[in-house]
Amino acid sequence: MKDLHQQRLDLISEGPDVAEKCFVSGEYYDYISGPDYVSWIQRCKMFVNENVHDKSFKNDFALAANKAHGDGFERFEYLIGMLQSLKDYDFSLSNTNQEANHSNKIEKIFISHASRDVKYVKELVDLLNDIGIKKSSKSIFCSSLPGYDIPHGKSIYEFLKNELKNNNIMVLFVLSDNYYQSAPCLNEMGAAWITSKEYTTVLTPNFDFKQIVGAIDPTKISFKMNDPVGLDKFRDSIIQTLELEVTDYKIWQGDKEKYLSAVSALADLEASTRNVSIELEKVKSCGKNGLELSLRFINVTTQPIEFQYIEIELTDEDGEKLEIIIEEDEPLNEMLLMSKENKVITKIFNFDTSSKFRVRRIVNKNTKIKFAIV
Repeated sequence: MKDLHQQRLDLISEGPDVAEKCFVSGEYYDYISGPDYVSWIQRCKMFVNENVHDKSFKNDFALAANKAHGDGFERFEYLIGMLQSLKDYDFSLSNTNQEANHSNKIEKIFISHASRDVKYVKELVDLLNDIGIKKSSKSIFCSSLPGYDIPHGKSIYEFLKNELKNNNIMVLFVLSDNYYQSAPCLNEMGAAWITSKEYTTVLTPNFDFKQIVGAIDPTKISFKMNDPVGLDKFRDSIIQTLELEVTDYKIWQGDKEKYLSAVSALADLEASTRNVSIELEKVKSCGKNGLELSLRFINVTTQPIEFQYIEIELTDEDGEKLEIIIEEDEPLNEMLLMSKENKVITKIFNFDTSSKFRVRRIVNKNTKIKFAIV
């Protein structure tokens, strides 16, 4: 493949001339900037993308190239060094590999996640759109988000099974405490492993790498949703894998900052409640002025949980509200949660029957529950 090696040598030879021409001596630091430099960078990226099949090399080169314009000589010299490292590379292997894998080109991302992590996943899907993946169920499958979910009338399990049989799909695992508490999620993980699907692993901010178990390879590169460097590598990997058009790096930085801000807010809220949830199961009248409340407490962590207070706001179908505050030691002591405990607790509370609130007309989905953990 003399021609390809000659192209590589031509790019290496051209680089210093372009860098010298586009050199800018700034007030605080020197850098390389200009249309000729942008053209050289893009031609280098195209050469590597089209002729090198090693994904790690391509991702590293793309990451450096995307940051090179407007940066100093170190980044430029790094690109030159990577091109020089291909001196003994057998480009024929790349061409053979591309022909063999053309029919298996990744065209869709299957997001395997716990439904309780939907807010995190919503931000992740928005980020994928920013990277360049179309807002279409043909490009992304995510069971928790309308438009990306299971088509109306389709069998859930048959649809998921057929999706994971598709050779043109990549699985994106969003791992968390919630994920490992979900039987459907673990089934998806096993199915992806059996079918040898290409996958990437993303961890929610409050989930640790040491907690990764199951079919996921712990030695395979994973990153946390709030890791800026990991996101850059993830973006380059997605662009490379799905063969997307590269967006301007400055635009990407803005998209990334917006995403990180949203994920940080979700992580702070999750950390304050330690990923514990309280859900309303049932409400009914009890005697003349009693209210029987059944609450489901879910602790997905390995830590025991003690509540400082619990505030419950009930709403009936007329919009009338009733607030119940639990802050006495006795009822709170009965609501202590052990490691990974999931239980329903039923308590009777007194309420003002002279109010317009109608117990038998409660709208469960409008219930708000606020609490603090000791």
